[in-house]
Amino acid sequence: MDLPYQIGDLVHIPQAVTLVDSHALKGPTDQLNIPTRVIETTAPRLGVITHVLGSGYVEVYCDGDSWSVKDESVYKL
Repeated sequence: MDLPYQIGDLVHIPQAVTLVDSHALKGPTDQLNIPTRVIETTAPRLGVITHVLGSGYVEVYCDGDSWSVKDESVYKL
């Protein structure tokens, strides 16, 4: 399977994207835990992929925090 993202990829996170402070349970589906924080970006941001999940999400490091975000909401630079 060819994944669109790899760990270390720099990504553009557009305005109005939901960032979820929830990390995946490690396993075959990488299901997310219950989120502790949810924010919506008010301006574009840059992030770095830290984990590629099998559930349609990626983990990104952005603005000093690690977030889960839908992989279709970010764009590889």
